Formats: sequence, structure tokens, C-alpha cells
Amino acid sequence: MFVKTNYILQIFYAAIIFRLLMASVNAETGQIADNPYAAEGLPQKRRDYVVAELDDIVLLESIWFGEGGKASIATKIESPVEKAPGIITVLTGEDIRRMGFRTFSEILRIVPGFEILKNGAIGDTYPTVRGLSAANRVRVMIDGHLVNNPLRGDAFVNFDGYPVEHIKKIEIIRGPGSALYGENAFLAVVNIITKNADDIDGVIISSGYGSYDTVSGNIVFGQKLDKFEISGMLNYTDSDGYDGTVVSDSQTILDNELSSPGYSPSSLAPGSVDDWRREYDMDLLIKYEGFYFRGFYSNKNRGPFIGQQYALNDDTNIENNYVFCEIGYEKMFGENGVLKPRAYYDQFDRNGFFDSLPDGATVYTDPDGNGVSDTLETYPDGYEIYSKVIERIAGTEIPATYELFEGNMFTLGFEYRWIGQDNIHHISNVHPVTLEYVGFMQNFSDSYPQIDEAKRNIWSVYIQDTWDITSTINLTLGLRYDYYDDFGSTVNPRTGITWQFTKNTSLKLLYGEAFRPPDFAAMYANPEHPVIHGNENLDPEEIKTYEIGIQHTFNKYISAAVNYFYNDIEDLISLRSVLEGTSRIQTYDNYGNVHVHGIEFESRIDISKGNYVFLNYTFQDAQDDNGKNLPFSAKHKGNIGFNAQPWKYLNVNASTFVSGKRYREEGDGRDDMPSFSLVNLSLIAKEFFKTMEIQGTVYNLLDKDYDDPGPISVENDLPRPGRTYFIGLSYKF
Repeated sequence: MFVKTNYILQIFYAAIIFRLLMASVNAETGQIADNPYAAEGLPQKRRDYVVAELDDIVLLESIWFGEGGKASIATKIESPVEKAPGIITVLTGEDIRRMGFRTFSEILRIVPGFEILKNGAIGDTYPTVRGLSAANRVRVMIDGHLVNNPLRGDAFVNFDGYPVEHIKKIEIIRGPGSALYGENAFLAVVNIITKNADDIDGVIISSGYGSYDTVSGNIVFGQKLDKFEISGMLNYTDSDGYDGTVVSDSQTILDNELSSPGYSPSSLAPGSVDDWRREYDMDLLIKYEGFYFRGFYSNKNRGPFIGQQYALNDDTNIENNYVFCEIGYEKMFGENGVLKPRAYYDQFDRNGFFDSLPDGATVYTDPDGNGVSDTLETYPDGYEIYSKVIERIAGTEIPATYELFEGNMFTLGFEYRWIGQDNIHHISNVHPVTLEYVGFMQNFSDSYPQIDEAKRNIWSVYIQDTWDITSTINLTLGLRYDYYDDFGSTVNPRTGITWQFTKNTSLKLLYGEAFRPPDFAAMYANPEHPVIHGNENLDPEEIKTYEIGIQHTFNKYISAAVNYFYNDIEDLISLRSVLEGTSRIQTYDNYGNVHVHGIEFESRIDISKGNYVFLNYTFQDAQDDNGKNLPFSAKHKGNIGFNAQPWKYLNVNASTFVSGKRYREEGDGRDDMPSFSLVNLSLIAKEFFKTMEIQGTVYNLLDKDYDDPGPISVENDLPRPGRTYFIGLSYKF
């Protein structure tokens, strides 16, 4: 039945594409008017029409949903995307809304080369990008402010649920960005651009309800009064979360081992995953002439999905608090220069109560501390841990841009960042080293912290020159130097040449290098920890990327782009299992190199405003030095969908995400994970009563049964939701 339904969908999409293609054919001549100047057979009225419409023809330039074909993420200067030294996707707030996405992480699945997965141990969502796991290899910014945390270099733990109501557009570079941005701009750079006072001009209130008792409420506001502007957002989300069943977990395996000695089983499997969440977000932006102040706060509490030890439990609560404030000023000097100094402070508070093993669990321990776990220990109240760590960042950046001569922009920037990790707590009812049950919660924060206190100072300088050599050829050169006082320095260059060699076709030749610094968890995990050891001698990961992209507008309706990329990655940092004596521990190290090459294709067919078809396809081949496929990410993936406005009061959007098979980790003998496809359908009723809108979205419309990759200890992998829905209402005052 599923196969037949997929065929129906393919025929349906093909019919839509055919209809849109035919709409570009002149009814009288039967010829495609891709060159209006040469349309000699057209009536005078038609010729006047197509010539007048020429200004609306914009090159795709790797944009599915563009706003005039401009972006600033590639150079920090807004410019036409055909000149930007990067493979760029721009997603506008309008198209995000039409597709029914509710959170930031959901949106990224529609981008070529991206996939979104679930972490079963602590419940995080994370992306894979161009064949690699990328939670800490994607730099995420909100209006240019870095939001990756120092502990693991990850932004998605705090920002996966960022609400879409406040998003004006999202600019994405697929490829390295360290030459301009520095740390974590490894596989991609994402900048969330929020709505300002002009975009909002009032108050928008929205609320909604969906599957698993999901409730949300959001207020977006903005007002401009002479030289003073204020805008911001308040958001609340509460959900019981997906309740899929885990048939067998890690404790099930241990229970089976200990059944013959007579120990009672303690696993909660079969049982439901724990995926609840509750989130509050607040954002405030105040501007006066050239000055601005930005303040952001987020509080998120959630379940672990399965749990730290991949054993189901019912008491874990992971809390993440994040706050940042930023002040800045924009000053023009002369007629050709601009200076934008800024200073900022960030704080990440991570608090967690982890029920790592269920009540009555029996495990092997090491009571004499000789490194051999050979004694059985039963935990009547389970294995409980309360942990806390605070990370603080203080920094300043002074970028200056000057137009040396017409068509040449020179940028020079300095940045300093101080990062500190402290206030570390580790309280448990189990001894951290011997794993003996101690009967009650004891404070091991001073004697056996799970991670050490740490500090890091970073000094950076970067230069960039963009030059319109001719009206059709642009050259960008960039270089950035970063010095880290805990592991050394790194230099990252980039070069980009763009050539619009015909009126409707442009070519990009790109080269860039990037790095990912070892995060605090990798460097400073306590070496006395019984399971995970840090490594202060880590080198940063390094990547060299070569890209060729070509974009072409066939006519006023059809645009397409094809990109080829090759990534050469060295000193990949991984957590691997090693044998110490008779005990197996996990330690961070620079384990090896990775080579990835691939092709990304995307196209959009516009029939009229608000009516279009889009599609993309990605092939990515990621292998290690031994020629083994990297785990989790599919070689083939893609999206296809359409948006239609059959009536001025109604918008219809449907999209399908398709993923090929995904490979297993080394040592996992299970079959590769099968391919799957997910269909979403979203309807918007609008303008029927003043500014009110009602939106209903069904996710996984065909109720496809699929999983995300899980460890060997979870035999049937990580279950993912079937058909779900969300209904929302909004009103603008």
C-alpha cells in the first residue's frame, strides 16, 4: 500500500510540474518564451507584457525561496547572491510559514545536504551535513551572534526549538566559513535573521495545539517611533512528547546476562521513550540611531528520550538556561566606510538530574579501584546523578569595511573572546570511580568532578577583499588568524570567483579552509572518570573544501542549480572505545581523516506569485581512510513539494522528504537502515477575518514507520513519530 501511495504522489507531483511548464508556453504560438526579446511571433500586447516582466526574473543562485536574490552571510555585506563566495540557501519567513514548520531544527531538513536526527542518550536533536554528524560542526548565529556553547560546541541543544514566528529569514552557507567567522564554521554556517520593528509594526499573537498535548503561545511585537525602535518575542511551548516504544535497552541485555545467577530483571523495556519538553523564550531588541541593545533568554526542560546509559528511566530532567546580551554601534566614516564595534556576554547553565539506571538495576563494579569491574552491585534506587556546569563568554568584535574604489570592498576585523567553565557540581548515590552504591546522594563535586574547570582566551584577526573585476566577474579573497591559548593557532584562507558568463547563467569556483576547535567536553572530561576520559592534547579538526557551482534561469518560470563539492578532513575528533587493562573506557582523540564528495541539485518552478514547485537532490559519499562509509548519513536524499494558492483565502503546501539507506557504526553488525520518505501537508486559511490566520499541518501524512540510528544496545534503533498534527491561530493588532 505504501509503495502504491508513493507512486500516486510521484504522478501527482509530475502532473503539477507539467502544468506549470505548460503555463510558460504561449497559447498562440506554442513556443516557450525564454527570450522575450526574440518572441517575434507574439502579439504586441504579449510582447509588451513579457518585456515589462523582465525585471522580475531573478537568477536562482542556489536560493529556493529568495528575497530579491541578496544575502549577507557570505561576506557580512549584503550583496547579490550571484556574487557571494559560497553555496547559499535563503529561506524566507513566508515560505517557512507556508510549509508549516514549527521550530528551527525542522526547517533545516528542507536544505540540500542536511538531515535531522535524534540523540537517544540525552534527547538532543542534531544535524548531519554533507555526510558527517554536525551538531558541533555547524556555526549557528542569531542576527550574527554566535550561539554555539563551549561545552560541546553545539547550538542545537538550546536552539533546536527556536520558534518560527520571530524569523524573518534564514541564510545558510553549505561549506566552510572559518575564514570570516572562525570556530565551528566547519561544514555550514546558519544565520537566523529575526523580524525588526518595520517587519512587525504592531503585535502578533499566536497559539496552537497539537499531538501529544503540545501547547504553544507566542507574542511578537515591534514598533518604530522616530529614531527609537523596539521589537522582540515571547514564546512558550509545552509538550508531553512522542511516546514511541523501545522493545529492548541496555539494561535488558544486562538482565539477560544475570538471569541465571538469579538476579531480578530491572529494565523498564518494553516501554515508552521520554521526550517531553517545556520551553520559555524571550528576545528584546532596542535601537536608537546607530546604537542597539539585544537581550535574549531561553529556559528549556526536557526528557532524555531513552537515557544516559541507553536504559529507559522515568525521573530524568535536563534543564538548559541560556542568556546573552549584546551592545553595538554602527558608525559611518567618510562616504565609503562603516565601523560596527560590538561587545557581548553569554552564559550557558546546564543542570541535569539523570536517572541513569532504573530502580533495582544490577551492574558490574570496581570496588577496589584496580581498573577491573568484576563485582556485581545492585542499586535499589537506581543510579542517580545531579550535575551542573556554567559556561561564560565575554567578547568584543571590531569590524570595519571600506570601499577602496568602486566595486572593491575591503574588510578588516579584530575579535577577542574569553571563555570560562566553572561552578561544576556532581552529586550522586553511586561512587564516580568504583561505581559502588553509597545509599544516598553525596557531593563528589570537589573530589571527583565529571569535568574540570577550564578557561580559554581567543584572539582573532581577519581580512577580506571583494572585487568586481568586471561587471560579470567577482573575486573574493579572505584570511583569518585565530590564537587559542590552550592548544595553539590556526590560519584559514578562502578564495571565491563568480562569473556570470551569460545573462541567465553564473558559475562559482570556491576554495576554503575551516577548523573546529576541541570543545571543553573533549579536552577537560575528568581522566579519573570510569567511562569517559578527556584529552588536553587534542588538535583542532581541519577541512579543505573545493566547490564548483552553476546556476541557470531557463525562463521566467524555471531556475536550477548544480553544485559539486569535495571535503578533505583531517584530525577528526571522536569518542572511541579503548581497552585499559581489562576495562573498556571511552576517550577523545584525533582518530583519522575523512573524504567526502558529492553533488547537490535544486530547482524551483514559479507559475505566479505564491504558486510554485520546488525540488532538490543530494548525493554525498563520505568515507574514512579505509574506504568505509561513515555512519548515520544517507548517500542519497532529497525533497520535492509544491505551494498553491487556489483561492485568495487559502494556501496549500505539500512536501516530501526522501532518504536513502543509512550505514551503521564500525562494529555494529546489524543491517543498514532502510530508506524512507515523509510527506507533510499544510493548509492556511487567511484574510477571511481581518488579520486572522488559521493553519493546520499534518506531519508524516502517510504514517510512515521509520527510525533514527541507535547504538547496538538498543536493538530496534530509536523510534520516530508517525502521523502527527498541529493547529495554530494568529492575529495581528
